[in-house]
Amino acid sequence: MTSIKRILVPIDFSPSSRAALGHALALRSAFGAGVSVLHVHEPSGFVGADSLALMPIDHPSGRWELVRVEILRELEQFLGIERPGLDEVRVEAGVPADVIPEVARDGGFDLVLMGTHGQGPVSRLALGGVAEAVVRKAHCLVMTLRLPGRVAREALCM
Repeated sequence: MTSIKRILVPIDFSPSSRAALGHALALRSAFGAGVSVLHVHEPSGFVGADSLALMPIDHPSGRWELVRVEILRELEQFLGIERPGLDEVRVEAGVPADVIPEVARDGGFDLVLMGTHGQGPVSRLALGGVAEAVVRKAHCLVMTLRLPGRVAREALCM
């Protein structure tokens, strides 16, 4: 059986990522695991072939820091009362499908617990695009959480 000591929760501000965070915090209690959250900001254009070498075109280095600080503020609001129970809150730039597995590997995470949207005409047959890529690329366990359609729509309308 795999020991779960570190859990990474990618946050995209969706109801499913909020639900994933709740499940991660429950697992934290059950396993005594640490929980970190990650938001990956994907600017409109990049220079470079892979996400390790990506440099956002529309975020010169000084501007990227301003964008990162603003996203951190939004994350703090999104996390609310759960924030004190987290080990780390991170913001990275890049392609989420590439950055999430890299952070999981480099950070020694045992589990990525993420929400999925399942958008598009085959949404019932497949995971969302980012979640599917993370499942394929990650070196560790990946647990995905998809809210039932009606619940997800109601959460978005609140």
